[in-house]
Amino acid sequence: MLLEIPFEVLTSLVFSILGTFTVGFPRTASLYFAMAFNVFCIVSCGESVGIMFNTLFDHTGFAINIASVLISVAVLTAGVFSLHIPAFLQAFNHLSPVKWAVGNLAPFSMRGLAFTCSLDQQGPTGLCPISTGEQALQLYNLDHDPRLYLLALAVCTIGYRLVSFLLLW
Repeated sequence: MLLEIPFEVLTSLVFSILGTFTVGFPRTASLYFAMAFNVFCIVSCGESVGIMFNTLFDHTGFAINIASVLISVAVLTAGVFSLHIPAFLQAFNHLSPVKWAVGNLAPFSMRGLAFTCSLDQQGPTGLCPISTGEQALQLYNLDHDPRLYLLALAVCTIGYRLVSFLLLW
């Protein structure tokens, strides 16, 4: 773990350059470092999941398939694809680092944005259905303090690593 952390930090910072500045997100230090932190935490949680399932199952292919299914469900329930999910999946979602990553990146990247639409997309009042980033955040129930979600992501990452070490031990 001590050998991999510096490389994960470096690759997270490089990815954040690409993920923040080249995509067209607001060019702010807070978004850049939040993106880098999110990437670091998600990679770390992915490694922890790999450690857990490879410890529990002798067959590596089976462990990878189970981990892939769980990670896919986590991505789909993170709050962007589906706004209302069943209680069981909502509970599972709170264990997912992707939920906390979406929850902190959305406010950092959407606040202050303005959207336009074509005449065909305008409603009967002549206005766009969503014209600001704040409206989009409210629509997806993501209008909250992103710092709390950064903290929850950090706790989630540490928890995943501790559970993987306990299983390995």
